[in-house]
Amino acid sequence: MSKAAARTHFRTLRRQLDPDRRRREMDAITAALFEWLGDDGEGRTLTCVLSYGAEPPTGGLLEQLHHRGHRVLVPICEPERRLSWADWYPGVPMARATVAPIDEPVGERHPVSVMEEVDVVLVPAQAVDTAGGRIGQGGGYYDRFIASLGTLQRRPVLLAMVFEHELVPPGTFEVGPLDQPVDGILTAAGITWTAEALEP
Repeated sequence: MSKAAARTHFRTLRRQLDPDRRRREMDAITAALFEWLGDDGEGRTLTCVLSYGAEPPTGGLLEQLHHRGHRVLVPICEPERRLSWADWYPGVPMARATVAPIDEPVGERHPVSVMEEVDVVLVPAQAVDTAGGRIGQGGGYYDRFIASLGTLQRRPVLLAMVFEHELVPPGTFEVGPLDQPVDGILTAAGITWTAEALEP
């Protein structure tokens, strides 16, 4: 499928998901993430989107990350389709984003250099193949962001987070030279690592 056809296809399937299945899968995704992170008492730093629409609902995951002692950063959409990052915690003041139809935390914006402090980036996607190829919303925000990580001394693990039916074989959709791969894919079934990444 072309990128445009794939986005239409997977968006339609996502909207048709039963709400109970959506919640069950998100509960299993959350459990799989915490199983991998372990419970060694060490607080980590992760990024996660503030979900909206038919995306995997991240509200409960954000709460659990915070209450387990992890630092949570959320992406902020900036001009020129760039991302900055803001700290999230329960009750953080929020305001409507200037370039996206979502609310976002008010406060300091961290540049990409903050990623040297980040352990895991939970990358949003419409679908991901088992080689790490990813279809996003089409804005290119995350492709630009992932490409910029090459300038850092320390790079976080990139985990795309999708529903089970959105993890597909390579070749299902078009992947171009500017599309940035992820290291692994987090679904209700657990984490699938790409051949290049293996398990960090």
